[in-house]
Amino acid sequence: MNVTRKTNSVPVRNKTDVLVVGGGPAGFGAAIAAARAGARVTLIEQGAMLGGMWTLGLLSPYFDNWNKQDLNLELKQKLQERGAWGGLWDISFDHVAMAMLLDEYAIKHELDLMLCTMATEPVMEGNTLRGVIVENKSGAQAVLADVIIDCTGDGDIAARAGAPFEIGRAGDGVFQPMTMMFKIGGVRDDYPRDDIIGWYNELVKRCDEKELLREIPYNYPAIIRLPRRGEALLQWTHVKHHLGCDGEQLTNAILEGRKQVRKAMKYLELIRPVLGEVYLLELPSVIGVRETRRITGEYVISDEDVKTGRKQPDGICCVTFGVDIHEPEKPEQTCWTHPGFDIPFRSLVPLKVENLLTAGRCISGSFAAHAAYRVTGNCVTTGEAAGRAAARAVRENRSVRDLALSSR
Repeated sequence: MNVTRKTNSVPVRNKTDVLVVGGGPAGFGAAIAAARAGARVTLIEQGAMLGGMWTLGLLSPYFDNWNKQDLNLELKQKLQERGAWGGLWDISFDHVAMAMLLDEYAIKHELDLMLCTMATEPVMEGNTLRGVIVENKSGAQAVLADVIIDCTGDGDIAARAGAPFEIGRAGDGVFQPMTMMFKIGGVRDDYPRDDIIGWYNELVKRCDEKELLREIPYNYPAIIRLPRRGEALLQWTHVKHHLGCDGEQLTNAILEGRKQVRKAMKYLELIRPVLGEVYLLELPSVIGVRETRRITGEYVISDEDVKTGRKQPDGICCVTFGVDIHEPEKPEQTCWTHPGFDIPFRSLVPLKVENLLTAGRCISGSFAAHAAYRVTGNCVTTGEAAGRAAARAVRENRSVRDLALSSR
């Protein structure tokens, strides 16, 4: 059964140079870079704060931040100045300080920011994307732009605009599980900062690991010490076979994730002498989705590119984080290293849709390549590249596809 909407007419809220959909690490990078390049920028974020998985998802450490410049380095230095950087491997951070810092950037760069707003459908003219329709407390509105950057993580706008995409590994389409992070307090001061697995090794001495894995199906969890005394994140829950770009499956995944958190806290009672009298301090606003759509672009980063450390003529980011596959059917990870490979700008340019770029984990690559470039340091850098290119396209009155193809 279908219903008819009250009206097909949607008021235009504004027309901007660059529209960024999604305010996570990629979207933040895209918006700030475009603004610094002189563009007028509207940034849409469905949550109540910027930062995406950094803030709403309680995600740390800040992987692939090392040896990167621009915003990656700036954020690290500013968090260090505020005593909000350190923790596990000296690349973890306080998420509240991060949220406040990102607000400061948005205000300083005069972003037209729309929080608590979801982009629901593309505004198309043939195969050209002209903007998006959004929904928030003001109802439905249209935001139009010269260039749109999809930083939703799931490639929502690109997919709805008609861009081709892939999900999961070749052959069976199975994808990586989700994780609901959670924060605990009361961690013993003498628990080693960089010992991510010792507590779990002690736990399985005190319980039936087979029973534990039936309830929380992951056997290499991590405790992530944070800069503030006694605080840590746990990356432990594993929610398998739920697709993050399907509304019902995402809801069920969130409920299952919190169910696993409750079980985790019960198990932690068994190792109080090891970890301390820990307590649940905070739950995330969003579950950590590792993998959904990979939008097919002018270039698809291949397994061979990863293995050989391929350098690209239009390289915008060097990925040094290893391939990290959380197994869809086993309680394990499959990890392998590589010499460092380039993300080419062409992998940010979707096929079949004009005026559109992607950034973050939804860019164009293979299952294995995605398992390396999906971490937040690379998301920031791809966002910055997309933002600068979008601003240049507006300034020079060129298409982003023309910029991509001319940069090979």
